[in-house]
Formats: sequence, C-alpha cells, structure tokens
Amino acid sequence: MKPLKKIAIVINASKPGAVDLALRLEKIADGYGVTSIKTSEFPCPLGFIKGIDACFVVGGDGTLLGMMKEAVRYDVPVVGIRHGKLGFLATFSPEEMDESLPALFSGEYRIRQLSMIGYCEAGGESKLALNDLVVKSGTNGRLARFSVYVDNERIADYACDGIVFSTPTGSTAYNLAAGGPIAHPDAQVVMMTPISAHTLTSRSVVFPAGLSLKVVALDNVDDPLVSADGQPAFIERPAFPVQISVSKEKFSLLELLNHSHFKVLRNKLNWG
Repeated sequence: MKPLKKIAIVINASKPGAVDLALRLEKIADGYGVTSIKTSEFPCPLGFIKGIDACFVVGGDGTLLGMMKEAVRYDVPVVGIRHGKLGFLATFSPEEMDESLPALFSGEYRIRQLSMIGYCEAGGESKLALNDLVVKSGTNGRLARFSVYVDNERIADYACDGIVFSTPTGSTAYNLAAGGPIAHPDAQVVMMTPISAHTLTSRSVVFPAGLSLKVVALDNVDDPLVSADGQPAFIERPAFPVQISVSKEKFSLLELLNHSHFKVLRNKLNWG
C-alpha cells in the first residue's frame, strides 16, 4: 500500500489520557516526516479529513463510529487506537504504537472494506449505520409489536423488547448480547435478532446483500424508538415502515498486516 504522508488525528478529549496519547502520536509521526493535523472537536469539523491519507481516532470504538459519515464521504481509511474497554475495531493498542506506527507510515498495512446498513423511514432519504440499527419499544418493560418483511414477503410478527439489525462489524455488539450470531467481517449480510421475544422459537435470521427488509410497527401504546450505532436514527419520531438493507457504501478500516480477526475474538470474548 502507499506510504502515509498526511494524517488526521481525532481525539475524544473526554477519555482520560486521550489527549496525551494523541500528542505522542503526533510526535512519532513528525519524527518519520509525516504531516499531521489534529482536533479534539467531536464530532470532528465537516471536511476536516478531506485529502488525508488516513484518520487516526483516539477514544475507543464509539469515537470511531462517530467518524463513519466523514470517512465514507471522503473515502478515508480510519485507524483506531484502542482507548476503550473492548476495542473490536482498534488497529492497535497504545502499548503497540511505537512498534506499529513505522510499519503503517511505510505502507505495511491493508484496508478492510466493512459493509454497512442502509436504512430509511417512509418517504425519507437513505442513511448509514456501521454497527446496527435497533428498533425498540418506546416504554421500558412493555412489549413492542412489529411485522418484518423481506422483499414484501412477511417473515413473522414479533412481540418483543425490540429487534437488532446488525452488520458483521456489529455482530459482536448488541446483536451478540441479544443472543445473535457472530459474522466474519468480510460477509455481506444483515443479521436480524429479536430482543427478549415473547415466543421462544423466535431466533436470529441472516439475510444476504441484495434483499430489502421492511419493519412495520403494529399497535403499540407508545411510538417505537429507532437508533443507529447507539444514537437516534431520525431527528423526529420515525415514520414506519423502516427499510433496511446492505448498503453499497463501505467503511475503510486500516489494519496491520498481521491482524487476526479470530485472535481478537479469542482475546476479547475469552475463548479458549
């Protein structure tokens, strides 16, 4: 891959130690002749990463998810420096920085194209989610009722706390906590996992790219809530039905050449 000559550093200053870590990164980059710009404004200013070779994010997976729209808009690969509890998307940890950065700067890396969910409300424009789209009951402790269709064929009606629609990247997040499967990051699929379904036979279903899912809200006491990557998916209350599919857009994540997806799973999930 091409060497990195100009990088952006995006810092979540609310994370203890993140600012010092970013200063250390900036110093190392300068020592290798790599120009850097940095900001602690989060979300970062619009257009901040335009024309940049790679964007280094200091602040954990949540901060990295917050860079998704800008990274996709300008087709800039993102480097995650682990500064959270899990860090499934991290390229390396702070302890590995001195060893890993020279290789990255010289072009010893690969770029993984992560699939995303495209979604929209009735009559709305399409939006993107990197981890998941979650449709939930608008009242804690009260069941919500939804119908889900694939290409206009009804799959089932669900009485549940909600439904998680997950990408492979998000399969280790809410989807996993709800009992859903883990998917390889190169898979082009959407996983649908009911949350605390009233029917015990309700299980996860995996859909390939090219299919369109539709969620219809049935008779609910309160308006259902819809979130994308942990944030409200729509400015106002959602207009159902909500459409969901594998997007043609991709998120570029920069990885070390020796990165192993299954090693990360073994370490993070305490597999044997």
